[in-house]
Amino acid sequence: MGPLFSTFLQAIFVLSIAPLAMGLVRFFKARLQGRHGASPLLPYYTFATLFKKQMVISDVTSWIFRAVPFVVLASCAVLAFVLPLLFTGGKFASLSDFLFVAGMLMLGSIFLVLGGLDTGSAFGGMGSSREMTIAALIEPTVIMIFVAMSFVSGTFAIDGMVGQSLIFAHPYLLLSVFAFLLVTLAENARYPVDNPATHLELTMVHEAMILEYSGPYLAMLEYASALKLTVFAMLLANFIFPASVFAVSGLSFFSIILAILIGVLKVVITMGLLALLESTIVKMRFYRMQEYMSVAFFTALAGMLIALFSAFINVELEYPAIFGALAVFFVVLLFGRARSFAMVRYYAFSSLSIAGIALSLSFLSSPEEKQHLWIFALVTVLIKVIMVPFVIRYAQRKNKDLISAPSFLKPTSSYFVIVAILGVTLFIMKNTPIIGVVSSDTLLYVSIALTGIGLATMIIHRNILSQILGLLILENGVTVFTLVTVKSLPLVIELGVFVIIVASAFILSVLGLRIREFHGSSDTEELRNLTE
Repeated sequence: MGPLFSTFLQAIFVLSIAPLAMGLVRFFKARLQGRHGASPLLPYYTFATLFKKQMVISDVTSWIFRAVPFVVLASCAVLAFVLPLLFTGGKFASLSDFLFVAGMLMLGSIFLVLGGLDTGSAFGGMGSSREMTIAALIEPTVIMIFVAMSFVSGTFAIDGMVGQSLIFAHPYLLLSVFAFLLVTLAENARYPVDNPATHLELTMVHEAMILEYSGPYLAMLEYASALKLTVFAMLLANFIFPASVFAVSGLSFFSIILAILIGVLKVVITMGLLALLESTIVKMRFYRMQEYMSVAFFTALAGMLIALFSAFINVELEYPAIFGALAVFFVVLLFGRARSFAMVRYYAFSSLSIAGIALSLSFLSSPEEKQHLWIFALVTVLIKVIMVPFVIRYAQRKNKDLISAPSFLKPTSSYFVIVAILGVTLFIMKNTPIIGVVSSDTLLYVSIALTGIGLATMIIHRNILSQILGLLILENGVTVFTLVTVKSLPLVIELGVFVIIVASAFILSVLGLRIREFHGSSDTEELRNLTE
């Protein structure tokens, strides 16, 4: 099977399955929301019906309005030919340069914006303005993502990036992949950036630009939207699971059938996860869009800087170190927050990172320790990521005064305290060598940093629930210290510790509620005056 045949086979597959991808998202969302939902095959019938309908075009439009559907559809179809979606090393693999791909996407976006402006309607102008705002925020992030990957892989071609299995060899590129996920949602006008099913003027972005289109032109634009969603979903899956992409060289008939089946599976799974995401979150207000894009930008920037730094010092960062850095990062964000809901959320993320530490250490351990670490990671997710936040949020719902978390310091000053704690921890690590006790100085640093931040949280924050969270952060530091020294404890002891954590969180939460009911305050500064 030659490169030309595999390239056209991939393009035919993507072009054929794109309407199904759109139908699967709607079908899964309906089922998750308790509705029966339409058939996933409905978009095929919808597009066929639209192509039979007559178009209504305003007299004030120019040739741009008529050219937009063709340009937008062509720019998306090109991606199906050049990107490594089913196979790597295709006929047009050299055109998968990320600058060329970004240019094709921008070309489609520009013409779509011009089509929205060409009619002179208020909705079209509003949607075009918002689209350009989002595009201006997305483009720097896209550059950061692929600069990091191209620097590590040594090629600008996305085909070469996917073919090298970068994520498993370079863990810090997970940051770039996460940023690419955020860009995928924004580029395809999905939650939380846009609602593709709305026609309310206050929330429309993509739909506002195509509101004046009808008939075959509307079918072409909707099909282009489905095609772009399919391409981005499969490319994201290929970055995470590069082994699922087959090389063109030595391709057999069995490999082609397997590649097509895996492609269908990836589309079904990614669309199901997208439906789950859109059923659990809400659309962000447009004026908060810069916050979402800032998260994507700084995540991509962090991935790029780590890639440059690791190459400069000639040291490869491993997964335990990456998860340890994330555990500290989320606790730093927790420390500067003034609302308990956000603090609980970041505690859950930090605990999830600790589960990632245990899981990544399992691949470097003996079979006996591996089983204990897997159980440890699973129980950590169940207890610290799900049950403990549920208990604390239950206490918050019972008493609205516990939602705010007053502090003795302002957020800016809090972050200076965090920098001081991390600096002191690094100084202690550098001047207190521990030889033969730990296998990872990075994780030891993480454990001491978490312990220090936990103590600082208990001292600086004045809310009772903040004291509980500080205690739990301190316990996370002890947990990481256990992982880096002992690596695994007897299963009975591990389960007993987790039971004690849940019981402690519940007892302390109930105690905090009782103190609030009896003394009329949950502020530790005011409660301290009771002793005077």
